[in-house]
Amino acid sequence: MAKAPREVSRAEPAGDRRSWPPAATASTRRALELVAVRGKDVIGVRHMLADGRTHIGDAPASIARVPWGDLDRSAPMIAEVSGGRHVLHVPRRARARVHGADGLGRLLTGPAEIVLNEGDRAVLVMGPVHVRAQIVPIEVVSRLSTSSLRWIGLIGALYLVALAVCAAIAPRDTGGLEEAIPRALDAAAADIRAQQAPGR
Repeated sequence: MAKAPREVSRAEPAGDRRSWPPAATASTRRALELVAVRGKDVIGVRHMLADGRTHIGDAPASIARVPWGDLDRSAPMIAEVSGGRHVLHVPRRARARVHGADGLGRLLTGPAEIVLNEGDRAVLVMGPVHVRAQIVPIEVVSRLSTSSLRWIGLIGALYLVALAVCAAIAPRDTGGLEEAIPRALDAAAADIRAQQAPGR
């Protein structure tokens, strides 16, 4: 028997939660991860860190350039990040499965909005295309501090000083290689002429 929209059921055992991404720490930012698949083929991946929107279909901001005839309309918006909120939009006639961090699951039919929290997972179903969504921590490299920049500058200066000292104490024999090559060529030519002499 098919479940009615917004019906709540036990979806996954608590033991499966260990595979969910860990909570974001102070050195990470939260991103809305979207993975579009068609059958077993991944056709698009996007991580939304900053405020913005993601569409699917024939549009520049699309996660996957799916022929728009497969969708309800041309390039519907499916996800939005705004002011720290991660919202999944279920287009009209699309379906969604949501598995909350508490282990409860829901089924929705569009149009609808789903506000995702950390630990929630959702799948949008639009015909043959599925879009998986979840919030994941993304490590962000912090900017170098002033003291780090000073250390890098000091190391660079010491390297240049070492190069200058090496150049100053290196022998300055200018005639070594430039004179040796012509002498070697003359000796080789004389040896060839001696071997080609008629008396040999």
